[in-house]
Amino acid sequence: MRNSHLREIVEIVGIISIVASLLLVAWEIRQSNRIATAKIEMQLAQGFSEMNISRATEPGFAKLFPKLTSPGSHLVTATEESQLKGLALHFMQLYFAAQIAHDNGLLTAQRLDMYRLDLQQTLDRLPGLHSALLEIYDSSPEMRAMPVFQPLRDIAAEEIPASADGPLRPE
Repeated sequence: MRNSHLREIVEIVGIISIVASLLLVAWEIRQSNRIATAKIEMQLAQGFSEMNISRATEPGFAKLFPKLTSPGSHLVTATEESQLKGLALHFMQLYFAAQIAHDNGLLTAQRLDMYRLDLQQTLDRLPGLHSALLEIYDSSPEMRAMPVFQPLRDIAAEEIPASADGPLRPE
């Protein structure tokens, strides 16, 4: 009888150990996901901060922004056009990274919606950036289905009227 009781106790302790180990692994995975989420948020914030720091500290870059806010009132040089395209690419990469982070479970739908709203606000504040952003958007088919780029889809739909057969812009 003592051997069977001892065996039962050892089995119970073994089962408890296995359950405790599984709980610990689940907790560690959850912590890893939280760390990854925080890293993604910090990297995205850093990307936006870099642009703002450049705007605040580099006069040549800062001069570009009045031309972006009222594009019809200013001439744009070839150098500024290059800067404008670089800025557009920077924005697109940040929004793309946010969408990928969301798709991989590292960014909530609410946070992704904040980035979509930020893109909309950027488009509203910087109309001189529209064509460069649309050029990148049009050349990247994978972006067309991403929810974060909805504001660009809306602008594209407004700028190119639909024909009787459907939209002229490829989907």
